[in-house]
Amino acid sequence: MLFFQRVYFLGIVIGYIMDKNIENIISNFFRNNISEKELELLLNFILEDKNYKLFNEYVQINFLSNFHMNQLNKASLINDLESRIKKAKKEDSFRLFRKNFLRVAAVLIGIIGLAYYSNHEEILIESKNIILTTSDGEKVVLDSKQNKRGESGINLEKLEGLVKTDAKALVYNKDIAQQSLIKNTIKVPYGKKFKLILSDGTIVHLNSGSSFIFPVSFIEGVDREVYVSGEAFFDVYSDSLNSFKVHSTGSTVEVYGTKFNFKNYEEDNFSEIILTEGSLGVKNTLDNSKVVVIKPGDKATINYSQGKIELSKVNTVLYTSWVNGRIIFRNENINNMITKLERIYDVIIINNNVELNKMFINATFLTENESIDDVLEYLVKIYNLDYQIMNNKIIIN
Repeated sequence: MLFFQRVYFLGIVIGYIMDKNIENIISNFFRNNISEKELELLLNFILEDKNYKLFNEYVQINFLSNFHMNQLNKASLINDLESRIKKAKKEDSFRLFRKNFLRVAAVLIGIIGLAYYSNHEEILIESKNIILTTSDGEKVVLDSKQNKRGESGINLEKLEGLVKTDAKALVYNKDIAQQSLIKNTIKVPYGKKFKLILSDGTIVHLNSGSSFIFPVSFIEGVDREVYVSGEAFFDVYSDSLNSFKVHSTGSTVEVYGTKFNFKNYEEDNFSEIILTEGSLGVKNTLDNSKVVVIKPGDKATINYSQGKIELSKVNTVLYTSWVNGRIIFRNENINNMITKLERIYDVIIINNNVELNKMFINATFLTENESIDDVLEYLVKIYNLDYQIMNNKIIIN
């Protein structure tokens, strides 16, 4: 497909005229009214350097007032387009599912009447919800709104084990009649947190973007084992007869009764354990290394690429304050700060200011009371930050 035409003068090419179809697509792009097909066409177009140059010139002439293209490089634009395409595909898939579901539901209603459905709850699972998946694959929304009496909106009948809700948390009780382990999975999306109390009394706080696999009831004589991807703070109930183990990709922590923070986001390529009370053993399971015992105030970092465990003394509050709704930056480089803000506020931040890479940030934010806008305004005031917002993307100029 030809996206531009050559302009000749005396047989010499002096410029190009943008294809009208591409002009319309670019216009739709900046008005946030662009289809998935148009996104793919625009992406294919700007992949070629000569097309990107033409695109850049066209945008600077026609859209300079609302978008500084000279501050957004080609790689950032490609990432933005790919992200939009991925999101559009998910939305299209969901709309198709909903359309088909409603079509089938309408047929069923016509056959058996509305009375049947009056006793059933329809659940639409979205990526923005905290979801629990039972052992048989049923999905339950855990962050449903409370009813008028202040009671939790969680459908407890669909959950496994002896469970109840208390102070915005799931509380599991031990089932002595249970003979085999029944494991559930909780997934917490970016922008949210969740708390649960396991059947032994262990308290678990799950941070944004985390996945947690756990038994609905521990069994006497069997190690208490859970699996984490993301970040969690544990207040482990003391039991000298049944050790408590936290597993993740490449690392394992073994404790008996202690408080610690465990971080293992898959995209980070490392695990980080910060101990606040008690003692625990850390092991790199990728190379089957020896267990390293750490003490309160220690940070153990397991770097998977290097295959070793590094120990250092830290101020534990800096790593655990998220549990109480605070995020503290002390001499934090901009890239680490961006990663944390993206997870907490469920946004995408693109930094096009290389000078910021030389800076170290000091700040404290109350994440449950302060929005991402509040955070950005603070950074503008203190660090003279310049940014623009496009949908859920923040572009730092």
